[in-house]
Parts: sequence; C-alpha cells; structure tokens
Amino acid sequence: MGIPSRTAQIEDLADELIALFLAQAADLREYAQAASAGEGTVHLERTLRHREIQRADLYRQFEQAAFPVSSAPDRADQI
Repeated sequence: MGIPSRTAQIEDLADELIALFLAQAADLREYAQAASAGEGTVHLERTLRHREIQRADLYRQFEQAAFPVSSAPDRADQI
C-alpha cells in the first residue's frame, strides 16, 4: 500500500473512531439520564455494548494501518 493511500486509510479510520466516540458519549449520557429517571435501560445497555465492540474492532484496524508490524518490537519496549 502506498503512503498516500495508507495515510488516507488512517485518516478515515481516525474519523470513524471520532464519530464512534461521540456516539458512545451520547449513548452514555442517555443511559445516565434514563437510569436516574428510573426508565428501562436494557436497549441502551445493548447499544453501549454493541458500540464498544465496534470501537474495539475499529481501533484494531486503526492500529494495523497506523502501526506497521515492523514497529511491533519498538512498541513492546515502550509498554
């Protein structure tokens, strides 16, 4: 993959992560409001779990695109 297309892919993934984080924040706020009002939250809990799975998958994709395998030993040393 060329550098311009890799950069574009990373930017797209970052944009998707940002949008997902904002959606998660809105869901968390809605959950808190529903819980404090004594309303049912089962559908909100499912949504939160689903978005977290999406976020983890999307972040893995971002890591694969942004941090090539060749830099894996370098990252391990920093942890």
